[in-house]
Amino acid sequence: MKNLLIILLSFFIFVGCTTKPVVVPKDTVLKPSEPVVEIPEVIEPEPEIEPIPEEIVIADDNLNRIAIIYPSRIVGKYAKSTISTISAFLLFNNQAFEIQTFDTYDENPHNITRELINLNEKGFTKVIALFTQNGFDILNSLEESRQSKMYFPLINKNEIVTENENFIFGGISYQDQLDLLQGLSNGRNTMFYKKGGYTENKLKDLYLNSFSNTGIIKEIQRKQNNYKSVMKDKRMVGTTILLNTYPVKSSIILSQLTAFEIYPSKVLSTQINYNPILVKLTQARDRKNLYIANSIGKVDSFIEDYTKLLGSDITYNWVDYSSLVGVNYLLNENESEIIRTQVIDNQVDYEPTLYKSTSYGFQEVLLN
Repeated sequence: MKNLLIILLSFFIFVGCTTKPVVVPKDTVLKPSEPVVEIPEVIEPEPEIEPIPEEIVIADDNLNRIAIIYPSRIVGKYAKSTISTISAFLLFNNQAFEIQTFDTYDENPHNITRELINLNEKGFTKVIALFTQNGFDILNSLEESRQSKMYFPLINKNEIVTENENFIFGGISYQDQLDLLQGLSNGRNTMFYKKGGYTENKLKDLYLNSFSNTGIIKEIQRKQNNYKSVMKDKRMVGTTILLNTYPVKSSIILSQLTAFEIYPSKVLSTQINYNPILVKLTQARDRKNLYIANSIGKVDSFIEDYTKLLGSDITYNWVDYSSLVGVNYLLNENESEIIRTQVIDNQVDYEPTLYKSTSYGFQEVLLN
């Protein structure tokens, strides 16, 4: 029966699309395994969209009903892992559930309104809304959005203005992470960022507004191959370097700093580099004195295994972790002892923690 459940869920979550519910006995038990982990880096439009199941049901008279509304063209891959995360959480707790998806395709107001009305007509009162700020602004203006408790994994409350008390926000605070990292700076700073990247530009603006001495700003082109002109700058020697680039670019920058004998006091980064890919792509000497701020909390190892089994990663992917916190709050509010991260004033209260890279991953740094 365990194998039947895995086959059915894997088929409908990762391959096909169906309008009929998949019904599986409530008492079926999953055991963890060790699958391959895939970690997305950034929200970008995808040219081809894999279908996502419309409905998954675990049979029982008292269902926990969760709706997921999302624009597949913009966040399709996140929707897949969100479904996996929520399914794993409910299976772990042996709770009967129904998950139904509502695809708006993009963040067009007409499409969002249509799917929101459809969602309300089907009686869903607990909703995961995977939208960027553009989609949120549309939902925020619709009266139909007030009929359910709605959780936004990608959006931080401090980034928006709303009067809807039924909205809960799960986006991490890069500002809190930068505030933590600034405490490690020696006062002489250099910041790298990739031109044109949404998150990188956002982090650049936060950095310029929060660091007391912004120092040297190094702009990396999207398809830059030659780093000589960037690295031939002895002013960077001994400075604190902040990486506002994703792991692949960050690994190149770190190796180039070593090659050009630019030895910084420390190298700092926010959540975007809390990713084992960075460790795989760099040598230990390149990561010397590298510190990363991470807001993903620790959870039971069995929940981690369940989510990996179904294709998501709550250890390194903050969107998956945000979705986990969100479904827990929608069903249990702050009463659950399984997920320690709380929601305060309609915003997930993340506590950023410093990590240092090791040969196998990352290790928490205990501050005095």
